[in-house]
Amino acid sequence: MPDTERLLTRLAIEELNAEFAYRVDHDLSHTVADLFTPEGSYGRADGPRSHGREAIRAAYALRRAHGPRTARHLFTNLRLEHESARRVRGTAIMLLFAQDGVPPLPAEPLAVADFEDVYERGEDGRWRYASRTIRSLFRDAGGRPVVLPLGQARA
Repeated sequence: MPDTERLLTRLAIEELNAEFAYRVDHDLSHTVADLFTPEGSYGRADGPRSHGREAIRAAYALRRAHGPRTARHLFTNLRLEHESARRVRGTAIMLLFAQDGVPPLPAEPLAVADFEDVYERGEDGRWRYASRTIRSLFRDAGGRPVVLPLGQARA
C-alpha cells in the first residue's frame, strides 16, 4: 500500500475513533451503532459482546435509561496493522473519566484500557468498526461498576 494511502487510512481511522468518543461523551450514544458495520460487534475481552448494530444500539439505550452521565473518553497511541486495502487491525489506549450525574464532577479516572479494533472500509469508502474489544488494564479502586450492558441488551 502506498504511503499516501496508508496516511489517509490512518487519518480516517483517527477521525472514526474521535467520532466514537464524541458521540458517547456528548449525549449522542444512540448513534454510536452507526459507526459499526451492520454485523459489527462490541464487547469486553473478559465479558459479553453485542453483535450487530441493533444490539449495540440497544445496549446504549439501556445505559441512557439510567439517567444523566458525564464522560470523557481519551484515545491515544493508535497503532495500525494493514491487512488489506479494506481491512485494518488497530489498538489504542483509552483513559476514561465517567460518573453518573451532571458536571462538574470529581476528576477521578474510571479506567485505562486497550481498545483492540478491526476496521473495515465499506463500499461507500467509509471506515467502520467490524469489531471493537475493550481489554481493561486499570479499574477504579472505589469499585464503580461498568455501566454499558454490552451483550445483555437485545435488539
